[in-house]
Amino acid sequence: MIPLIYYSDQFEFFGAFDILLIIFWLAITLILSFVFQSNNIANKPHYKYFIKNYLFKLVFSLLFSLYYIFIVHGGDTIAFYGASDVLTRLLFEDFSYYINEWGTYASEDGYISHFTANTGFPPGWITREEEAYFVSKIFSIVNLFTGSSYMANTIIIAFITSSASFKLYDFIVSFSIHDYKKLALYFLFIPSLSFWCTGVSKDALIFISICYLVPTIYNLINGKAKLKVLNIILIVFFSWILLNIRSFMLITIIIPFAFAFNVQFSKRLFENKFIQFITRTLIILVGFGFLGFYFSGETAQKYLKEAEITQQDFKTNKTYTGAKYDLGVVSYTPTGLLRAMPLSIITGIYRPFPWEALSLAFILNGIETLILFYLTFIFIFRGGSKRIGRIRESDILTFSLYFVIIFAFMTGFTSVIFGVLVRLRAPLLPFFMMLLTVMPEEDKVEPEETQEAIA
Repeated sequence: MIPLIYYSDQFEFFGAFDILLIIFWLAITLILSFVFQSNNIANKPHYKYFIKNYLFKLVFSLLFSLYYIFIVHGGDTIAFYGASDVLTRLLFEDFSYYINEWGTYASEDGYISHFTANTGFPPGWITREEEAYFVSKIFSIVNLFTGSSYMANTIIIAFITSSASFKLYDFIVSFSIHDYKKLALYFLFIPSLSFWCTGVSKDALIFISICYLVPTIYNLINGKAKLKVLNIILIVFFSWILLNIRSFMLITIIIPFAFAFNVQFSKRLFENKFIQFITRTLIILVGFGFLGFYFSGETAQKYLKEAEITQQDFKTNKTYTGAKYDLGVVSYTPTGLLRAMPLSIITGIYRPFPWEALSLAFILNGIETLILFYLTFIFIFRGGSKRIGRIRESDILTFSLYFVIIFAFMTGFTSVIFGVLVRLRAPLLPFFMMLLTVMPEEDKVEPEETQEAIA
């Protein structure tokens, strides 16, 4: 396969060999989905959503790929695929040169290109951007299983994404703090997430990494899982992916875990609820004090400078088109960040607002925002104080709360363009939905009771 970027005919993506690969991987992934569901549904009734979850994400992943092939005629996803295909060709031509490419990128001092007329040449902007080039390197491995077929890659990533999201859903259901049916509706079937995070893209790799890291880290720290080699490999592998694609995501995961296990720490030390609350509050204040100290240091100032450059680039660079939003005058200092935080968080969660989403590109996001408004209203006015208490007493919900706050702030503060915002913020939506749909304390159903009620 030669990447589409070298073609004028989009239908080159659908040659006879591609069609065979599409049919083959559709059959394989559907069989695997059926096996996973059948093997687990007897003991875990919520597994009845496994195949539905895959089919839902598969449809949106195919829409994503077809949109970029026939409407955009290119874009990031096609460029990632094009570069990955060239890298796979390089692997077969000279494995040592292929390995050398993993540690370098075109903008790095001393970079040497190993591509030839036989391998083809990847898009220049991909090789010059370290994060984008890393994504292409990951997909060059996927190509080994798909014959470098873009559509077959899409099907495999849709299956992996759906499996990862279900792993996280299964993990949350195990706490028995949600109605698993309602949670499935709002957690697994999110259109914007399924569109942006299930194809050949950065966001798919990020979302998959989050879905595997959160339950694996939690179970290890909480003692629910043993420190096995596989768990260590998973944590190292997915952390490596996040570090190379969007490094701040590691901070977005690590800091909420620190606050979440503050809940367990206080419960183990004290039985009195009031003393537990005081202990957690003091630790949270110390944590925020540490963050304040960190943001005043040289390392954080470097990140703030990068954020300023990124934001200003989105604002002024004419190559970034589309509807934009403005947070007002922002000073890139710790104090300035605190002032911008409330509006940035609201922007990162809820925007574009329905009246900002009147174009075809954002109408789906506008509908999702209406649903978020509705669920927020229900959360507040139907047992809001009890739900908040439930979140405060649960380590996994505490994690989700801080994860959403930090993630929303990061994306809302830096995106500037609505088209970028809706893509970057998509992975936080399941965690926010988890918070909004938590049951009040008195509605808790124990796992044994749940099984009997279903039976």
